[in-house]
Amino acid sequence: MNKHQECGKAFQFFTRLVVFFTILLIWWGAATTTKQAGMAFADWPLSQGSVNPEGWLNYMIPFLEHSHRLLGKWVGILVLVMFAWSYVRSRKTLFEVVGLVFVLATVFGIFIAYGAERQDPDRKQTLLWIALAASMLPIGWLVWSWKARGWSLLQRLCGLALLMVTTQAIFGGIRVTEISNAFAVVHGCFAQAFFCLLILIVMVAGKEWMKPSRRLGMPKASFALMLIVYVQLIIAASMRHFHRHGLVDTGIITTRGALVPSFDDPIVTLMFLHKVMAVCILIFTIVLFVTVERSRREDTPLGSQYVHLLGGTVAIQIILGISVIMTGKNFWVTNFHVLNGLAILAFSFAFAVKSCRVGSQPALANP
Repeated sequence: MNKHQECGKAFQFFTRLVVFFTILLIWWGAATTTKQAGMAFADWPLSQGSVNPEGWLNYMIPFLEHSHRLLGKWVGILVLVMFAWSYVRSRKTLFEVVGLVFVLATVFGIFIAYGAERQDPDRKQTLLWIALAASMLPIGWLVWSWKARGWSLLQRLCGLALLMVTTQAIFGGIRVTEISNAFAVVHGCFAQAFFCLLILIVMVAGKEWMKPSRRLGMPKASFALMLIVYVQLIIAASMRHFHRHGLVDTGIITTRGALVPSFDDPIVTLMFLHKVMAVCILIFTIVLFVTVERSRREDTPLGSQYVHLLGGTVAIQIILGISVIMTGKNFWVTNFHVLNGLAILAFSFAFAVKSCRVGSQPALANP
């Protein structure tokens, strides 16, 4: 085994490690939301002005929120290492990464100042515009590098992951400093998109990506399923953040006693849509499952392993969703419902990628 192969295997293992901690971070964020602990500390990125506030390990609410922040910082560091690993090849590129980190930290600091400003609205607005203008620097650098510097796909994706994890941290901070449920929803949904990007990085870093492969088929159907799943997650996040106390309705099939309720209450509408989307995902998955089983006798496979995993996780999700209603939003049941929803997104995304990929390209080499 040569040095290049060892580096590729080590890097692939590291990307999977990043995915593991990201799953833990998203699940921890779900637990924080379920326990309504997201505003346990009014300041950010510090907690009560401290890196480790006194007594945070002794009580559930501050423990959930502060440990969520610590996990977020840890994932950010891992993503930075992942990008540096994929990109640094010389002293010049090392200095370039250091400069990028400095710019991102500056943007991050300006957004912190924007969120912390509570007295002067004009200064707050000015800080926002400065932060947005400064954020164009790393974005512009990434776009230019993608187009002009011949980066491999892996380097491009890792660079995008670094910008996304920084943006996600900013969303989380503004959610706290602005006391905003809207930013809480954006923070939660953006985390799902970031997770999909990490799944793609793991796939590209794997040795199977470099092997020529036949088209798996059903690209439109697979992307449609992924889109439906993501819309469902947006609806679920909106329900969780805009209606935190219990459930707006306890009907499993009906909502407020009707198959189609009145749409006067936005939360009732969201719950109704959540049920409708669940049925759509179930039907879509069954159709895909039947199609895949029929294709097993043909020459071109349709990625049966992903569809089988999807079928299992969707069935479990339906059971967990009903259990959430029957238990009155039990803490553990609700959290596993969120975690299993993340698994459905992962499998649907992987199936969509595999169904559209046709062989490998020279530019996709591992680091």
